[in-house]
Amino acid sequence: MSRPFEVQLQKANDRRVLFALELLDAVTLHRVSQGVKKVVADGLQGEPILNSSGYFVWLDEDLANLQKVTFDLGVLPYESIELSAADVKRPLTTIELQPRADYPFAAGTTGIRGTLIEQQVISPQVPVPVEDAEVMLRWLDDDNVTWHDAPTISRTNSNGDFVSILRLAPTAVPDLDADRKLTVRLRARRNTNERTSSDLKLLQGRVADRSTLSALTFAWDELQP
Repeated sequence: MSRPFEVQLQKANDRRVLFALELLDAVTLHRVSQGVKKVVADGLQGEPILNSSGYFVWLDEDLANLQKVTFDLGVLPYESIELSAADVKRPLTTIELQPRADYPFAAGTTGIRGTLIEQQVISPQVPVPVEDAEVMLRWLDDDNVTWHDAPTISRTNSNGDFVSILRLAPTAVPDLDADRKLTVRLRARRNTNERTSSDLKLLQGRVADRSTLSALTFAWDELQP
């Protein structure tokens, strides 16, 4: 991906740039600016300028006053985010927006739509959802030994629902069975406690849900430490 903003920084002589933020869709890696309702740098006087390349740019003032950066993403299908002052890098900070459970995936994406609950129950009991847990997928290398963490991390919503995807690098070589399915595991983290599911088989290029894979309701007490 080209970095026109970095070139613009070198050519800017009339106004000094304090810092800029770039928002990327973690699934497509496309830059996101349309639909973002508001970006606020708490502690700074100036508001960001949305430049022609889709970067949010702040002009020069005292960066020491920055407390945090908050985002109003409106109806965009991404997890809410907040950036601490320590996470802001000069001249450019790139943030990957993680997909929410209602993200509309295009063909070619590999992942799962699932639900995380405390424990399995017998109907008519209603399971207790695990809310605001971090979830990610791990995939098995073709050496059939090495596990790799996917770069995208999502969170469960108030119902325990989530979506978790794989974004494989061009050099990645996952283990594929005779049906061209990958071997993955779900990792879930709440506070400092982290657990992992048993192996799942996913068809490459598809986002599985409970209509295609019944094992996508995960009980926290059944996951392995």
